[in-house]
Amino acid sequence: MAKAQITAEFYILLGIAFLIAIAFEIASLDQLNDFRKQKEEESVRDLALKLQKEVLVAANVEDGYVRVFQIPDKLDNIDYFLTVQNYTVNVKSKNAFSIMPIPKAIGNMTKGANVINKTGGVIYIN
Repeated sequence: MAKAQITAEFYILLGIAFLIAIAFEIASLDQLNDFRKQKEEESVRDLALKLQKEVLVAANVEDGYVRVFQIPDKLDNIDYFLTVQNYTVNVKSKNAFSIMPIPKAIGNMTKGANVINKTGGVIYIN
């Protein structure tokens, strides 16, 4: 009788320990997912700020300014979309979106190599 009771108590405690372990695993996965989303949001915002800075520099320098800069194909293995419209640069991924105002520019930015120049007071991209 005593051996059966010890065995039953052991299995009950083992089951409780297993449930606690599963609860901690779920909590840590949730935190990991939040961390990934936060990292994605920061990456998207950083890229939008970088692109805004490129156009602002071109707007504030003399005519004849030319610069070649690179835009990565992915942000930390995250796919994203990039557009320039209505005096803004828009960077969008699955979980994040960033819009930054820019001066008027003609052209569009693309992933890879981009050329920005200022001629006759007008900013041209690519």
